[in-house]
Amino acid sequence: MLDPYPLPVGYVYEARAVAIDRAQQLAKLSACGIDPEVHGDRLDLTFLGLPILDALLEPGVPLQGQVHLYQRFIQHAPVAMDVQLHMRGSITAIEQVAKGEAVRWSFLFADPEGRELVTVDRAGLRPRSGVSGSGGATDFLAAPDEDALGFKELWQRTLRPEEVARYSSDGRNRIHSDPDIARQFGFRAPIAAGLMAVHYYLEALARRGTVDSMDLEIWFKRPMFWDERLTLQNQTDGGRLTAMRIVNQAGKIASQARVNAIIAAPLPPAPS
Repeated sequence: MLDPYPLPVGYVYEARAVAIDRAQQLAKLSACGIDPEVHGDRLDLTFLGLPILDALLEPGVPLQGQVHLYQRFIQHAPVAMDVQLHMRGSITAIEQVAKGEAVRWSFLFADPEGRELVTVDRAGLRPRSGVSGSGGATDFLAAPDEDALGFKELWQRTLRPEEVARYSSDGRNRIHSDPDIARQFGFRAPIAAGLMAVHYYLEALARRGTVDSMDLEIWFKRPMFWDERLTLQNQTDGGRLTAMRIVNQAGKIASQARVNAIIAAPLPPAPS
């Protein structure tokens, strides 16, 4: 169990410059089993989660043992690869929940001219004993109904332990790469980083067309073990993508995504 979160609501992180280079994007997408060229010259917004993790670590707060609950990407404009961005963020809520303490953050990414490009919200659970209560600031943690109908399978993939470990080789949280650490927190094996699931959702969007703006919410419900077969499913309404989910090999939902809005340029027609 973890200690209470040591920083207060309203804490502002030091602004920083952020740059995701092409080589980093291609390497991590390859570790996920994703075609590295699926996003073309656009940034896979998942990578904005990495400097956020660095910011969270910088005040000396360990991530180990913290559970990723929720992520939201509100993209205001296209984001190219290899462009320097400016990031600022703060803690927006801390609330006692049934299993511990839920902490919520919000970060804004802008281009060098100050144009706002992407807002990223994140929430994590710090497991604590003797804590109860929920509601209010954590109402957003209520995920969509797991029994919703109308989902169709897009693909199946089997995670490979060496690739899951390679994805998280930076060591920010060794629960993704060290079997002993995973067992300490009650898992049978290391679990894939939640950001890997985000890659899969953004890959699915990119295959429908180049995304110029969107609002995507993701709830992480169950771990994805590093040797597990995953199934990605989607739900549409009149041809409009409304939701996606990743199902583990036990048939349980590992994560859910709700597509609140998306503006995408359609893919060009295939040559005749």
